[in-house]
Amino acid sequence: MQRSITGETRFTTHPRADRRRGFTLIEMLVVIGIVVALAALLLPAVQAARMASQSTQCMSNLRQLGLAITQFRDANGFYPQYRAEYPPITNAYGVYRPRWQWLMASQLGGWAQNPDVIVATGPADTTYTFVPLDNNVFVCPTLNSSFISPGNPFPDAMSIRSGSYGYNFGYLGNNRTLLDGDNTTPTLRYPIRTVKEPSRTIAFGDSRGGGIPHGGHSMTLDPPHFVRRTDSQSVNSPYWQQAYFGSTYSSGIGPAGVNPYGPDEGTPDIVIPFSPADARHSGRANVVFLDGHAESLSLAALGYSLLNGVPQCQTTATPLPGAINALWTGRGLDDYSPNYGIDAP
Repeated sequence: MQRSITGETRFTTHPRADRRRGFTLIEMLVVIGIVVALAALLLPAVQAARMASQSTQCMSNLRQLGLAITQFRDANGFYPQYRAEYPPITNAYGVYRPRWQWLMASQLGGWAQNPDVIVATGPADTTYTFVPLDNNVFVCPTLNSSFISPGNPFPDAMSIRSGSYGYNFGYLGNNRTLLDGDNTTPTLRYPIRTVKEPSRTIAFGDSRGGGIPHGGHSMTLDPPHFVRRTDSQSVNSPYWQQAYFGSTYSSGIGPAGVNPYGPDEGTPDIVIPFSPADARHSGRANVVFLDGHAESLSLAALGYSLLNGVPQCQTTATPLPGAINALWTGRGLDDYSPNYGIDAP
């Protein structure tokens, strides 16, 4: 403080006091450390919220599929085939042997694949495997976009053959024949009148396909064990010739009284001829039942026999220990249950 010659009082500061003091290196490192720690704490919460949102969208997709299959059944008197295989048909958009996604497309607001792209693809791709899905109801947002089956030009999530959701065709729409490729032999179709418990019968769900962690023919959703036949006939199919079964069924004739699982072509993207549910939502698989309600269930709750958390493929006529088809059969009971064949009044 200084006093001027006029008597006024003036305040002065030290010259160095005007200089703004910057952060030291240690202070900057502390701030950066705090930011990193906060980000590490928030990241799991953000990721969990993102996964929850994806699972919610997936459940919405499945509910729409559940509604569509009910509408299809009401309009036609039966559930859709997994593919219009025997006899083969060509739909209004020129798709030959259309899969279930196409069969239910009119109940889901339009087509499954863009018809113009199908025309541009030409007749060489007879099953239109290489035309991407064009309806988001068929696409689970959680399916890893890096999964690309051999030969596919785009991620499996957009594939009509190797995509997100599989159909419980073994009990609802199996139209294979006893002799594969022969239209004159009986089909393996499961009649609608046997579906007595729609609230306990899975229609669609997250599907893994014939590979690990994902693979071909995930359009089918296989139950925990083979579908049991009510007769003693055998199915003659290339399925039984695959290496996974060794030389047991090299003749192509499987064990009597059971139907094959879904994947049956032995192509490079089908490593295991079995397409179980895929627990891609925090260790659970989303499924929709025939009454329209959707659930998120563990693989064990779905009835699978697990080894290190992986569903096991049945290779003999005898089901694997612990494999139960109760949520798949249409009756709320496993088809090996003593009461399975007893019709309720």
